[in-house]
Amino acid sequence: MRADAFTLPELALAVADEHGVARIGRRAELDALRAMGARDPSLGRVYEGHVNGVQLVARYGSAVQKAESERDLRRGRIFAVWNTQDSDGVRIVAAADRFVLRGAKTWASGAGTVSRPIVTAAWPDGSSQMCLVPLERVETRIDATAWRPLGMHDSDSYRVSFDGVVLGAGALIGAPGDYERQPWFHGGALRFAAVHTGVIERLYGETVRFLLDAGRDGDPLQRARVAEMRIAAATARQWIDAGAAAWIAYDAAPTAANARRVGDAVDMARTAVERAGLETIANAVRCVGARGLVEPLPFAGLVRDLEMYLRQPAPDAALLRVGAGAFEECAAARSAAVATSTATGA
Repeated sequence: MRADAFTLPELALAVADEHGVARIGRRAELDALRAMGARDPSLGRVYEGHVNGVQLVARYGSAVQKAESERDLRRGRIFAVWNTQDSDGVRIVAAADRFVLRGAKTWASGAGTVSRPIVTAAWPDGSSQMCLVPLERVETRIDATAWRPLGMHDSDSYRVSFDGVVLGAGALIGAPGDYERQPWFHGGALRFAAVHTGVIERLYGETVRFLLDAGRDGDPLQRARVAEMRIAAATARQWIDAGAAAWIAYDAAPTAANARRVGDAVDMARTAVERAGLETIANAVRCVGARGLVEPLPFAGLVRDLEMYLRQPAPDAALLRVGAGAFEECAAARSAAVATSTATGA
C-alpha cells in the first residue's frame, strides 16, 4: 500500500471533538467510509482503522496528545488500531519512568504504511492499555510471510513484533480498560459495516453496468437477480442510517438507555449488512458468470475482498445480543402494562 493512498483532506475528515465524534458529523463520517469502501475495500479497511485511531485519541487522550495527533494528521500521518493477536500478544511493563512492550500483533492492517497505530497492550494484572506508537521512532519487525488471504491482500494486514519497544508516558492513551468501554467498543462496528456497504454498492453497480453493456438487461432472470442486489444494497444503506440515528440520539443524550439502543442498532446493522453482502456476492457471480470473473474485470477481486472482509469478529455474539434484546423489550413492555393496569385499578 502506498503512503500517499489518502489525501490530506481525507485523513483530516477523521478529526473529532472531545467525545470522539467526527466534527463533520456522524452521517458524513459514515458516507466517507462508504465511499472509501466503494473505491477499494483494502483502502476502506485501513481508512476505517485510521478514523477509529484518531477518535480514540480525541476521546481518551490528554490535551497535549490531542494537539499532537492533529499536527500528525496535517503531516499526513495515518493512524490505526491494532488489537488482534495470537498467544504471544503484546504486553507492557513499567521500567522507571518508561514503559517496555513485548509481543506481537497480527492482522495489523496497513503495516508498512501506518505510522501512528494504537496498540493495545496487557498490563501484568491483565488490564488493557492503549499505546500510541510513533513507528518512525522505534524499531519493530514486520512479518508479511503469513499474509496469504482469500481477499483483502492489499490491506497489508501483517504480523508486527513490538519486542523491546520503549515508550514514554506520553504514548499511553487513556486509562486501563478504556478501549473496551461501551457503547463505543461494540457500537464502533458501524464503521466497518459502512465500509462493507460501500463495497456492496460498488459490486451491485458494476454488475448492472456489465449486464447493460452486454445487452442482457432484458433477460428476466438477470432482472430478478439485479432486483435482489438492489434491495440488498438499499437494505444495507438503511441499516447504516439506522445505526447513525441511534448514535446521534446518544450524542445528544448519553443515557444508559440510549447506549443500549446504540449497541442494539449496531448489532442488527452489522448482521443485516453481512447478509446483504453474502447475497450480493452470490447474485453477482451468477449474473456475470465465468466470463465476468476474469481479470482485469473487477468482479473477481471485489468478490474475494468482500467475502474476506465480511469475516468480522464475533458475529454470533452480536446476533445473540439482538435476540436477548428482543426478550428484554417484551419483558419491559409487560412490566409497564402491569404497572399501568395497577395504577388505574383495572
